[in-house]
Amino acid sequence: MTQLLQSFKPYFSSKILAVGFLSFASGLPILMTLSTLTYWLSKYGVDKKSIGLISLAGLPYVFKFLWAPFLDAKRSYLLAKLGRRKSWIILFQSCLTLIFFTLSLVNPNDHIGIISILILLLATASASQDIVIDAYRIDTLTSKEQSYGSSLSQVTYRIAMLIMGAAVLFASDYIAWPTIFLLVAILFTLITLVTFIFIKEEINHLSPQQQAISANSTLTDYILIPFKNFITHPQAIFILVFILFFKMPDAIAGVLISAFYNEMGYTGAQIGIISKVYGLIATLLGAFISANIIARMNLYSALIWSSILMGLTNLGYIMVLHYPTVLSLTLAISLENFIGGFASAVFITYLSLLCNRSYSATQYAMLSALAAFSLRIFGSFSGFAVEDYGWQNFFIFTTFLFVPALLVLMYIKNSIFELQHTTREFKK
Repeated sequence: MTQLLQSFKPYFSSKILAVGFLSFASGLPILMTLSTLTYWLSKYGVDKKSIGLISLAGLPYVFKFLWAPFLDAKRSYLLAKLGRRKSWIILFQSCLTLIFFTLSLVNPNDHIGIISILILLLATASASQDIVIDAYRIDTLTSKEQSYGSSLSQVTYRIAMLIMGAAVLFASDYIAWPTIFLLVAILFTLITLVTFIFIKEEINHLSPQQQAISANSTLTDYILIPFKNFITHPQAIFILVFILFFKMPDAIAGVLISAFYNEMGYTGAQIGIISKVYGLIATLLGAFISANIIARMNLYSALIWSSILMGLTNLGYIMVLHYPTVLSLTLAISLENFIGGFASAVFITYLSLLCNRSYSATQYAMLSALAAFSLRIFGSFSGFAVEDYGWQNFFIFTTFLFVPALLVLMYIKNSIFELQHTTREFKK
């Protein structure tokens, strides 16, 4: 028991708690560009076409890598003395506070155009906050601490999403939407104050690499210099291919999973409770233990098991297909979310270690965008596969989609061991 408690001790270090707190702030706004946004607008009777068009305001999350280099090379002018990362975090949190406050004043029925602009600004500020918070985590934590920081980040990020999703929707039955947005604005005010007072950042001068970027004024220089630096990493092209393929089993199976639940006869309440409650608990457990597993084995082994198990969890849905009971659905969702939480934390640790700290904001934004891009592209073909081959063959097929990532992973094994044992500081 004592050994188990000791294994969780790193989570209570001030640096990792700071990272967890900032990840909570990072996870809070995103659903306001997704499910919470659509639910809010639908409650006000906004037509479906307008809701669909407003959802495009979330595109800054996809293209955030375009301005990440600027946030890497510059400091917030008004708050520069706070530090390279903290100055931007405070600025974007202040913007989010103001946006949520403004949302509390605007009625969607009367000002749908203003709402569209506000959501676009919210997505931009939120995506920008993500860029800098990811960079702060990479810059602040040592290579040994990255796994703990990544796992706690997953936990607090998802708790924030739960608050802005399920909790807000539940509260909307009893509290007016303007009041809800005002309360979120107050929450962000408190988050900004805590960040200002308690979040510490060592204020360093720009490295020679950052100075080189700052000296160039073109967008091309801002993007290409960090990219060229990453390409110097051993086996860089194969690493990019691995990032593209890593979550392919989830990407293809996940798009139609809600439709599958519906075809199996589950009610919305059953799906919601099992996926949101049991699924969240399983995800948090998986994320929490990931750091301890990496510490006990190694990053390469953790990635190997993550790749294999993400595929094998899709077999759980074959059980649901033949035995569509509440128990089988609970088991399938819990197992998938447990492995998903574990794999996501391991994957974030790997991406974080890949980044050169001189360009951490830019390189992490590029790598995470590549991973997100693969999810959207691969997943778009899932409907054709189900139509042509049926659910059982589809899930069997997605089970073995871990193989491409596994083969590439085995090829880059040496670079991963080297990466885990050497911290990539500023390259001279």
